[in-house]
Amino acid sequence: MTRFRLLVSLAGRIIQSGQLYLNTALREKQLRSAEANILMFLYTHGDGIRQEDIVAGVDVSKPAVSRTIMSLVKKGYVKRVQNEADKRSYVIWLTDKSRREEAFIQKHYEDLVVAASSGIPEAKIEEFVEVLRKVADNLDAYRKSKFAR
Repeated sequence: MTRFRLLVSLAGRIIQSGQLYLNTALREKQLRSAEANILMFLYTHGDGIRQEDIVAGVDVSKPAVSRTIMSLVKKGYVKRVQNEADKRSYVIWLTDKSRREEAFIQKHYEDLVVAASSGIPEAKIEEFVEVLRKVADNLDAYRKSKFAR
């Protein structure tokens, strides 16, 4: 159990350090790490995506994604358009501004990954990713079993 507590502690430290780096690196573009995460999701999966799909894709709460998207709208990075097929939902589109900044934002994510994996053999990274995936799957299944409706 002590090792798992250490894993949780280290995971928190990794996330916090990554967020602090991104917040500082992207400050000149007036972006925070949560906003950049949504932009990265849109860059990777294409825009014109339903807001609900972004919630599922970034695995963040619906209210948090909604707040973050509204901030991105105010800053001119995305457009939020009512879904023609379902008037209760919204579709998110990248703007020209976000497309102009795509290379800048992606470069900082790349730099972060390179720094994090420095000095670690590729095989160890793959093993680490598989262990983290299993931990995430276990926790998802446990949460769902405990709080299923």
